[in-house]
Formats: sequence, structure tokens, C-alpha cells
Amino acid sequence: MIDRVLQGAVALLMAIIVVTVACDVVGRYGFGRSLLFSNELSRLAFIWMTFLVMPLGIAAGLHVAITSVLDSLPPAARALLYRTGVVAMLALMAVVLAGAWVSIGARANERLNTLPLSAAWFYYPLAIGAAWSIVHLLIGLVRGAPVERPLAEGAEPL
Repeated sequence: MIDRVLQGAVALLMAIIVVTVACDVVGRYGFGRSLLFSNELSRLAFIWMTFLVMPLGIAAGLHVAITSVLDSLPPAARALLYRTGVVAMLALMAVVLAGAWVSIGARANERLNTLPLSAAWFYYPLAIGAAWSIVHLLIGLVRGAPVERPLAEGAEPL
């Protein structure tokens, strides 16, 4: 269910980016005035979209993966190597989550230039994405094998 909420949020954020930038371009070239907040809002929406889609990619096995070594191993060794990689990714996500938490606290009193928000809003999606990525990585650790990567329609596996 949380993945569905994140998917909806990503779609909404993408729409915000498109509408904001389009309105700014029309305003600038059509009326000689641009939206004061368009740069900050579109950048904030892009950062939110990027970090909210990160755990969705992990869950679906859509991130770039080089699997030639993993695929050439026997099943037991493959599971061990996969789990070792997941542990390393869990450690990285824990560091990212801790860094986001520190940054949120450090930027909480800093205001954005054109939006009535604190600069911490740039770090909230990093914390959310890292935390939800940890959940998906823990599922992968228990599963012991990567998610089957979907093939494009008509594509042949290599």
C-alpha cells in the first residue's frame, strides 16, 4: 500500500514539475513575466520525485544491475553474494538516513527564498526514500535473490 501511495505521489510531483515549468515559460515569453517561485518549486518537486521513486525501483528490480558474475555462480553462492550486496546497500541506506536526519535538523530554521517552507523540505524525501528502501532491502535479504527484472515487450533475455 505504501508503494501505491509513493507511486501516486511521484505522478503528482511529475505533474507539478510540468505545470510549473510550462506556466513559467508561457508567462516569461507570452506575458513578459515569470513565476517567482517556479525554479524553487520545480527543483523541490524533482528532488522529492527522485528520492520517492528510489525504493520503488529497488522493490521492482529496476535499478541498473550487472549480474554476469552473480548469474554464473551456483545457487547457494549466488544467494550468499546477493545477500552480501544487500547488507552493503543496507549499510549505505542507514548512512543516508542518518545524514538526512542530521540535515533536516540543521536546516529546519533556514527558510527558502520564494516558498514559505524551511530548507529541511529538501531532505525529507531523502529520509523517506532511504527508510522505505531499507524495508525493501530487508525483504530482499530474507528472499535471498534479486527480483526478476521485467523484459521489454518482445525483448529476448541475453
